[in-house]
Amino acid sequence: MVPMSYRTVDTSRRVIDLATGILVGLRGCSERDAFAELVAVVQRTGIGLGSIARALVAIAGSSDDSVPYQAEAFDAWADLLAARAVAAAAH
Repeated sequence: MVPMSYRTVDTSRRVIDLATGILVGLRGCSERDAFAELVAVVQRTGIGLGSIARALVAIAGSSDDSVPYQAEAFDAWADLLAARAVAAAAH
């Protein structure tokens, strides 16, 4: 097994923090609840935490088709993203 580099861990942590922040903003929940939601999606899908976080960040921001698991992330959070789009259109 190849150990993760510090840089990979740091990048994953930042992506997880970004995804957590996205959920906090969309749900209006605590960081703890947002992280628990990410973990629940990991448990339901079997996708790694860093990967599903990266997918959520990709679909919440500009589309980057090279990021895997975007369909799974969209399935998990489509309702929140749709609500955000409706709210943005209303302003």
